[in-house]
Amino acid sequence: MALDGNFQRRRIDLGGVSISRRTVARNMARTVAVLAVAPMALLSACGDDDAGPDVERSYDVELRVDDSGEEYKFVAVDDVPDFRVGDEVTFIVDNTGALPHDLQVQAPDGDIVGVAPAVSPGDTLEVTAFLGQVGIYRLNCLVDDHLTLHDMQTLIEVDPLIEQ
Repeated sequence: MALDGNFQRRRIDLGGVSISRRTVARNMARTVAVLAVAPMALLSACGDDDAGPDVERSYDVELRVDDSGEEYKFVAVDDVPDFRVGDEVTFIVDNTGALPHDLQVQAPDGDIVGVAPAVSPGDTLEVTAFLGQVGIYRLNCLVDDHLTLHDMQTLIEVDPLIEQ
């Protein structure tokens, strides 16, 4: 293509800064390319959602309800293992009490990591919780005033993982 002497590059004035249309087009093309690739990179960085947490051990802990006195509580049926960070624990609660009870598992940072709805006397509930933090977890019953008036909670301590 031949250019005659009257050819002028088209320029855009941006408040004292002058740039060519070619520069604008090139920058826009780069921006579009980045915007097109960014969602794919973001999705690949997220990894596999189905992988879940790294579970070190998985086991059940059986509890029963004691609501016969002023203080309601969850009582272990058998010996309880040492809880370690990375454990996945299924709490199985036999409601041997006279009232309905539920179970909420609260992590040391206050996050709720497991919830089971209330069950009637004679029924059993289950909740599985991943113990992902070192510290004190709370097993609470939130039915009516069971926690606030009757202090219905059990504290468990989760220790660091022991390397073998």
